[in-house]
Amino acid sequence: MSGRVNLRRIVTTPVVGPYIAFAVVQSLVLGGCATEVIQLDSTATTVESPAESAAVELSSATLAELTVVLRDEVALLGRAVFDGERDEARLHLERIDLAWEFAEPLIVAQYGELAVQITYDLRRVLELARSAVERNRPADADKATAFLRLALQSLDA
Repeated sequence: MSGRVNLRRIVTTPVVGPYIAFAVVQSLVLGGCATEVIQLDSTATTVESPAESAAVELSSATLAELTVVLRDEVALLGRAVFDGERDEARLHLERIDLAWEFAEPLIVAQYGELAVQITYDLRRVLELARSAVERNRPADADKATAFLRLALQSLDA
């Protein structure tokens, strides 16, 4: 017997061969499920009319009005992501972020200790909406819509 190992014989044995084949297939399948993060260079542009007018409009809104804006914009964002309208989805995301900017302090002022959990839940909705737009994930937009509905119910309770 020589010191050489016959690799072909080991791989083709009925016990080892299927395990190797399974490992190769599994690595190919799982490698395809990896999330790819693409960072785009953001260029600063000054567009005054829509963003500024929305900010002025939302700055004087009540919490009830802001929650309606959040609800409507999250629903519209979901449709835009589903339809592949990325620019439209980004506009809805900007409006959601702006409405949240004004709603968060109102929630904290109105709900005291409960505000911690409510704002946590709403931030989760915002992250799902952001993920839906940035990663083109319609499922995240659907989750944002469902979680927002639940979070807004806690505001009414």
